[in-house]
Amino acid sequence: MSLSLYAITDEYRASLTNLQMDLENVEIDDESKQSLIVDSLSSIQDQFENKALNVASFIANLKLEATAVKTAEQRITQRRRAIERQVEWLTDYLFSQCQKMNLKKLGNEQLILSIRQNPVKVMITQEELIPEQFKETVTTIKVLKSSLANALKNGESIAGVHLEASQRLDIR
Repeated sequence: MSLSLYAITDEYRASLTNLQMDLENVEIDDESKQSLIVDSLSSIQDQFENKALNVASFIANLKLEATAVKTAEQRITQRRRAIERQVEWLTDYLFSQCQKMNLKKLGNEQLILSIRQNPVKVMITQEELIPEQFKETVTTIKVLKSSLANALKNGESIAGVHLEASQRLDIR
């Protein structure tokens, strides 16, 4: 029977607790108790270590797969952009050629081409001449976390901020 990692961990803790409780009622020296605990739990420890290494291998494989997917995404993105540039160039080319031929509309059973008037758009030539009623001031605030970290590490006390240490599992 293959146990999950958390089940092995739970079994290990339960066995350790049960052994400690059982050994409290037995009169043997501490070294013998320690040896008995180690011998009793070694198979569970081996199971845990094996399972933990298998989970770590699976994580490493998933990281490799994520890298491969990311590389494929980049290639697909580059291909999409190339296709979009080609569509834009061909559209501009066809538009200019239709204008030169003075063709306003052309079609068949599948497609209809027509040169149409776009809605008007605002073109700004000198922003400084625009009256204030047509402007909006936007303020952006960015918190400088690296500066905060340096200040806190140097012993400064800053309201609303604290340093927090955490741990991570490193798989190489």
